[in-house]
Amino acid sequence: MAYRQYDPSAAFRHLIDAYWINRPDAGAPYDRVLPDGCIDLVFRGGAGGGRLFSSALIERPVYFDDGKSGWFVGVRFRPAMARAILDIEPAECRGRAIPAVAIDAGFGVLEAELQDCALPELALAVLKRAIDARLMRSDRDAVPARVREAIALLARGGDAAHVRKVALALGIAERSLHRDLKRWTGLAPKSMARILRMQRCMAAIRAGRTPLALLALRMGYADQAHMTRELKELAGFTPSEIAPKNHRPVRNLQDAGRAAA
Repeated sequence: MAYRQYDPSAAFRHLIDAYWINRPDAGAPYDRVLPDGCIDLVFRGGAGGGRLFSSALIERPVYFDDGKSGWFVGVRFRPAMARAILDIEPAECRGRAIPAVAIDAGFGVLEAELQDCALPELALAVLKRAIDARLMRSDRDAVPARVREAIALLARGGDAAHVRKVALALGIAERSLHRDLKRWTGLAPKSMARILRMQRCMAAIRAGRTPLALLALRMGYADQAHMTRELKELAGFTPSEIAPKNHRPVRNLQDAGRAAA
């Protein structure tokens, strides 16, 4: 798939990671979606399309056939922030997509508008206008400060991202941290930490500046073999497949390197 993403309005950058388009690429046998801890609101158009849904919250790569998938447009919410739009517990999205009208009947009007769009660019403009308008009226983005801080610490990586140390830094028990993250993101702290570390690691490997054995230690893996196993499990790639000399741009619904920023 040919993927492009666009920045949200400045007022909503704390809620939205990106708006995006994913088009079919006839030269690609499959596409993959990588775990990132985010939930998206997605519209699938084209062949067999016309459906608006929340994406599944995944902990493994998901593959699908380009020829059967049509095109997609979507808005990707930052971890814990989908509740500003989607009146649903994030844990309900684990491993499954949910029709938007099952979350809120009001999404039926937006879905009908999107079904009238022949091109993904038009659909994305309609989606962005609708989501921005909903966010202007919403008062449901009040994620507790400790949850935002926990996610930021886990995303930063290093020794301070250890779950026990994150809880200690926040002045709460590990059990409380687990409960908070599970409620607001749908993922346990250790799962979120693994996913964010995978994202940072992939970006660092693509940069190609650090030997893999040293990079594994810097990222907090026990050794290079541990890093390889984790990347294969979470992203479907080995480090050698990601390295610049072998790397082809990943066609996926996410920008796998953004967590490194």
